[in-house]
Amino acid sequence: MKRKNVDMLSGSIIKGLLSMAIPIMIMNVMQNIFNMIDMTALEFFSDDRSVGAVGACGSLISLCTSLLIGLSAGSNVVVAKRIGSGDRDRADKAVMTSLLISIAGGILLGVVGVTFAETFLKMTNCPEELLTKATIYFKIYFLGIPILMFYNFCASILRATGDTKRPMYFLILGGVIKVTFTIFFITVFDMTVEGVAIATAISFFVISLLAFITLYRSTDIIHIDFHKIRFDIRELKEILYIGIPSGLQTGMYSFANVMIVATVNSFGADATTGVAIANQFDGILYQITYAPSLAVIPYVAQNIGAKNFKRVKQVVLRAILIATAFGTTFGSLPAIFSGQLASIMASSDAVIAFAQQKMILISSTYFICGINEIMGGLLKGMGKPIFPTVSTFIFMCLFRFLWVYAIYPLFPQNLTFLYLVWPVGWILSIITLLIVYFPAIKKLERQN
Repeated sequence: MKRKNVDMLSGSIIKGLLSMAIPIMIMNVMQNIFNMIDMTALEFFSDDRSVGAVGACGSLISLCTSLLIGLSAGSNVVVAKRIGSGDRDRADKAVMTSLLISIAGGILLGVVGVTFAETFLKMTNCPEELLTKATIYFKIYFLGIPILMFYNFCASILRATGDTKRPMYFLILGGVIKVTFTIFFITVFDMTVEGVAIATAISFFVISLLAFITLYRSTDIIHIDFHKIRFDIRELKEILYIGIPSGLQTGMYSFANVMIVATVNSFGADATTGVAIANQFDGILYQITYAPSLAVIPYVAQNIGAKNFKRVKQVVLRAILIATAFGTTFGSLPAIFSGQLASIMASSDAVIAFAQQKMILISSTYFICGINEIMGGLLKGMGKPIFPTVSTFIFMCLFRFLWVYAIYPLFPQNLTFLYLVWPVGWILSIITLLIVYFPAIKKLERQN
């Protein structure tokens, strides 16, 4: 094993988790910052309506990209388990099967997104004055979804080997390319949302190519052999067993957010634009608190494969500590400076006020989200993805549906009360996942 890969089976757990989580956090935060630069460029060279049109697509795009990330978690867990158990042949088969899943799934998702773009946006109550531009952006973005899915699976496989730095480098480079082309298209060709979308698709192509070349050249842990490119039924079943519930979990999370966005959109274009701006900062916080859970998945999976259950328990406690520290520290900043941050992407006082309203409450409680994600990542790494999925369905979908359509109407026009659904749902989910975790880890110990 080369030094660039984290040794998850021995050594300092906190150092190992940070070595994996920090690159993941940096690359995902940088992606959100690049998205903010795009929106700032639209505000500077175009108008608030272009910003709102891109923002109106945000929750739907997050829904689809969450599905991709969730599906790729199946590859992450299975490849990591094969590495932990020392089974090189099955690790290679899992890699080849994963790449084929990414190609087939990406094409399907891309076709659906392009075909039903306007329909999906209307379902979220997208304001009529934003619909045309939002539809253009959505369609072009989804033309690049198959390439993005391929990248996500490649990056997930690299993380399973303990290599998180190169995916970070690729995404940062992709973000620079994206911003460069965005400004070029907007300033030279006088494009608006279509320029942002085309630049995004170009960046997808570059990062996916780099990730695949890295995997193809790898010989130390895994190996790609085009002569063996086929679905391995055994690996396929296990990848889908982990990936489908994980994809549904993250997808349902985003779907629930779409319901809330639909309610916010009923307040008009200013609310849509303001919340779209707030979501950019929420996205940064989510990536900061979510990163430790992505590190936990392969860490737990490798140690489960090596039957080192004591270390699994140690991983959980340290990961919760890290997620809490990250969430508390970074969450306070957008809560305190919400007005100044929102004004970067908007000039309207009404838009800024709507952005602040969401940022103050959600940012200050995001550390709770981080703990919830750690528990979900833990159970996925243990090979038990159904429980996080069920918890998400109950507390991030059904509970939010109940809150939006039954509880919130008791306090109409109070968006702060609407936003309380986030921290309350996170707390209930954490309690549920803890109840599942303790007997599950004891059962694994008894079986081995």
